[in-house]
Amino acid sequence: MNGQILFITDGSPSADAAGQMATEMSLSLKLPLRAVFILDEGWKNFLGDEWINTSSTRMRFYHWFEDGLHKHSEEVLAEVAEKVKGNGGQVETELKIGKTEKLIGELTVENETAILVLPNPHVTAPAATAGLRYNLHSLAKKVKCPIYIGPK
Repeated sequence: MNGQILFITDGSPSADAAGQMATEMSLSLKLPLRAVFILDEGWKNFLGDEWINTSSTRMRFYHWFEDGLHKHSEEVLAEVAEKVKGNGGQVETELKIGKTEKLIGELTVENETAILVLPNPHVTAPAATAGLRYNLHSLAKKVKCPIYIGPK
């Protein structure tokens, strides 16, 4: 088997379980792991701005929140990298912002991908609280590699 194992995460408990499987597959198959934290570009629409009365206050809030998301993603990716490197594997990490399904499709063709590992899309709260949303049926039509879905 050639290529990378591509692990998509959002830092949720479901993604953590999928990440454990991605790490184990990477080490047992001796394939590099690419861990990507995706922030869906729609996060900026999560909150109405009625409660923030000025644009400068709203922008300060958004910058504060975005900084928190970036810090969280760095912590999650550092943990994945530590697990893989600690066991002698190869790992690359990165943060992407955009439309989740589009990014996943691009990432699978950017580098040859042997297996795509995703958090389970059918998990209910609180496991899905971090918010990585995708349509598995739609995504399966866009990617050419096998997809492993993490446990619930």
